[in-house]
Amino acid sequence: MRLIQKKKFIGAIVLLLAAVLGIIYWQINEKPSEQPKIQDEITILGETEVSPEKMIAYIQKKNPGAKLNCSIEELVCLYYEEGKTEGVRADLALCQAIKETGCFAYGKDVIPQQNNYCGLGTTGGGVQGAFFVTPQDGIRAHIQHLLAYATTRSPRKKLVDPRYVLIKDKHPEIFGKVNTWVGLNGKWAVPGKNYGQEILSMLEEAKRM
Repeated sequence: MRLIQKKKFIGAIVLLLAAVLGIIYWQINEKPSEQPKIQDEITILGETEVSPEKMIAYIQKKNPGAKLNCSIEELVCLYYEEGKTEGVRADLALCQAIKETGCFAYGKDVIPQQNNYCGLGTTGGGVQGAFFVTPQDGIRAHIQHLLAYATTRSPRKKLVDPRYVLIKDKHPEIFGKVNTWVGLNGKWAVPGKNYGQEILSMLEEAKRM
């Protein structure tokens, strides 16, 4: 009788240990994945989290009449192509372009014909900034400009960003030293309070498409 009770006791202990170990495993392997990354830690370089299809749907929802010199689909594909080449997050670069252009509605200093999706060279007061011959050139320049902030590594493709050298030669406090989106606050945009946070919020909206 005592032997049976002893076996039952041991069995109960084993089940209890298994349950505890199972909870610990879940906390280590599952719980962190459910927690969003801290905004301050989300980097300019890295892998995309949102698919091109979702980004297309997001732009179409926000502005189906986007003023572009190519289709929305072509624009998104070019961002993902150029972003992958340089290791820049294309989904967030697109969110930045959406913010800078009012989701390609424009209406301020930059006009659609410029193919300037991130306000390169604009300073307000009617200064239009850079013009690019094709949408791909404008996208490449945008990606290369982000690269100038995030790393000292040279672009892998021919340099088309007219302000890359300016950042490299005149702003050593910035060149290769701003590796997060929140880090762009007050640097890419001035005063730029919550600039990076607003870009990251757009990405969260796109994820829900």
